[in-house]
Amino acid sequence: MDVVERVLAGLRRDEFFLAALATVGANGGPCVRYVRGTIDDDLTIRCPTFLDTNKVAQIRAHPAVALTCGDTDSSHPGTYFEIRGEARISLDPADRRHVWGTLQRKWFSGLDDPEFAVVVIRPTVIEALPIAGGPESQVWRAEIRG
Repeated sequence: MDVVERVLAGLRRDEFFLAALATVGANGGPCVRYVRGTIDDDLTIRCPTFLDTNKVAQIRAHPAVALTCGDTDSSHPGTYFEIRGEARISLDPADRRHVWGTLQRKWFSGLDDPEFAVVVIRPTVIEALPIAGGPESQVWRAEIRG
């Protein structure tokens, strides 16, 4: 199984996957928080968020982000992923529909809630790393487009 197949299989076990999202803070230092996300066949990652957050301001100022996600039980062989990429904030109805689910109904009044935004991440590097003797490490890099 290549790294793309591994990341798609690993992050699609549930409706949303849990990840630690790192952004660049106003002082240039890292800021990390948990997010829930989805991943598409083309590896685009989408995470619902409130519009009025530090995360949104940080991404708008510095779009470089990193995610850590995947298997978390170190007592069993598995894989976790380090994903680096470029993020943007979307209010597009298609992106909102893409991440709309059970969890969002708890926090937002609907798809047109003015505070409902989506972090859209285009990975540039994905590293698949073993946990407790899991499959070997692999790296995927996005093709550079001229």
